[in-house]
Amino acid sequence: MGFKPLLSYRGTTIARAFLLNAILIGVTTAFTIEVRRTVNESRYTKDFPDIPHKVLATAFASTLIGLTAYILLRILFGTGGGMLAPIKPYPSFL
Repeated sequence: MGFKPLLSYRGTTIARAFLLNAILIGVTTAFTIEVRRTVNESRYTKDFPDIPHKVLATAFASTLIGLTAYILLRILFGTGGGMLAPIKPYPSFL
């Protein structure tokens, strides 16, 4: 039995691919901004210098958030096989 996403909404057209990508970028950006704000305001990390400690912490958190968002959208919508995936997979690569 192959993989089946929870919702049947794949990026088979340019508009759908843009929408799915916008969701991914929006989720990643929103959570990254919140992580950076938390790092700036936390009493444990407030005194860190901006470079490189806060930048590295934010970049690491952003990477984890991005990977989590991609995995979540893979499970929900089946993205990840190419944003412009054909309805029926190609029989061969070329």
